[in-house]
Amino acid sequence: MEHKLQEVVRAALELAPGTDVTHAAQANVATWDSLAHVSLMLALEGEFGVTVSMRDQLELTSYDAIRRYLAEHNGGNGGSA
Repeated sequence: MEHKLQEVVRAALELAPGTDVTHAAQANVATWDSLAHVSLMLALEGEFGVTVSMRDQLELTSYDAIRRYLAEHNGGNGGSA
């Protein structure tokens, strides 16, 4: 799951392949604006088969928060490792 999540985050935030996103947060990634956030949430839903509520979307503003959310709501079983 970790590798796939990194790929999804890079793609949604339009970051270069290989960019370390493990410390990415809305506050420290220039491309993580409101439109990119919506794209990221949609990509997460599509890739990992979860439905992210609007309330949760507002909280998922860092890579770490997203990783924890997926582990809790998807059992870490979505995507490829």
